[in-house]
Amino acid sequence: KTDAGLYTCDIGTDVAKSKVSVQEKPTEVMKQLEDKTSAAGQDISLSCELSKPDVNIRWYKDGKAIRKSQKYELHQEGTRALLIIHDSTVKDS
Repeated sequence: KTDAGLYTCDIGTDVAKSKVSVQEKPTEVMKQLEDKTSAAGQDISLSCELSKPDVNIRWYKDGKAIRKSQKYELHQEGTRALLIIHDSTVKDS
């Protein structure tokens, strides 16, 4: 993206100009989430690997957004997104 800008070729008597735009590649999931099975009461850890670091991540359960709380811990470490479900219950399935 830092290569975007106005480029010129100046030969003294004439100038050619080109406007260069660079679009970033969209972020991709490089490593998918894995299915997990756990005994009730245990913490469950889910993670996925992304193609770029520092991407805005949103976690969902059954279409509802998950927010950081005592139940849910959300982390992002470089290209790795991590969700920890504390004290799992059958309702977490």
